[in-house]
Amino acid sequence: MVSEDTRRRAQMILIGAVTFAAVIIGLTVIINSYFVTQSGVVSDVSPQIDEANEFEYESRKGVRSLVVRLNHRHRNLSASELATVISRNATVYRDLIAESYASSRGEYVTISYVNDSSQFGSRVVQSADDNVTSNPPANQSEWVIGRPSETSNLGWFTMNLNVQETSETPMWINVTNASSHWVNVSMHRTTAGSGENLRVTSNVSSAGNASALCDPSRDRVLLDLVDGSAFTSDCRFNATTAIAPPYRVSVSGGENAIGKYELVYNETADSAHYRKCNASPSVARTQPCRTSAVWVANVTTQFSGSELTYANEYNITVYEEAR
Repeated sequence: MVSEDTRRRAQMILIGAVTFAAVIIGLTVIINSYFVTQSGVVSDVSPQIDEANEFEYESRKGVRSLVVRLNHRHRNLSASELATVISRNATVYRDLIAESYASSRGEYVTISYVNDSSQFGSRVVQSADDNVTSNPPANQSEWVIGRPSETSNLGWFTMNLNVQETSETPMWINVTNASSHWVNVSMHRTTAGSGENLRVTSNVSSAGNASALCDPSRDRVLLDLVDGSAFTSDCRFNATTAIAPPYRVSVSGGENAIGKYELVYNETADSAHYRKCNASPSVARTQPCRTSAVWVANVTTQFSGSELTYANEYNITVYEEAR
């Protein structure tokens, strides 16, 4: 037989359970109502998120391309002069992309290059044809392009050779890293194949030898010594990316080649083998010299649409293949 106290406790438990269920049902209705009423906002914001992502991609790509071109357009600018040129061109790019987004999508966008938060490296350049030797009066055919006793990250290394004027005796580009791994790339003129070509042979400490024939265009071959290819895409070979960074780059047999070249390092590449490009007296274009280059560009962006507004700041690695 159930006592009166037991019956009262059972009734209280039942009432509590019913009350709790009612609260849960009420909350469910409220939450469902919120998401139903907000679904229109979510659907409006979603396309603008895609457009904002597209803007970020376009702005990064555009600024990177702009800075690369300006890094290599001028030879005799100081770091501050280069910064002024980049800022001015970035402003033009900002205005063009802002006009495009405003007219086609009704959105406000802006991009700013922030020089004070950007990072500079060094560009070593010989901008006219001559032997690949150090500066006069030494004219050394065996020398280091960069800091002789240190390794650095390398973002750009091109060699533009006049095949007809280059010797059949090889010139060597020798690259070593901090772990004593190495890749040596030789290049010389040859009559193998059809007419005169450039024979490129690479020897990697961990991968052995490989050889390729590179066909000239108007008697010239332009080599990318970072990824190991000709810009005409007709030959490939092992280059600096065959070993891990940072690197030390040296030349041997530089008197055997005629051409021009450029390297970009992530830091100042002081050397007794060349002077600053804007030094006085001036450095001849047939001689190597050192100038500034932006290695990391700091950029701020802003996007404002009807449903989405934000500001962002990020660093752009200017040389995508930098190692």
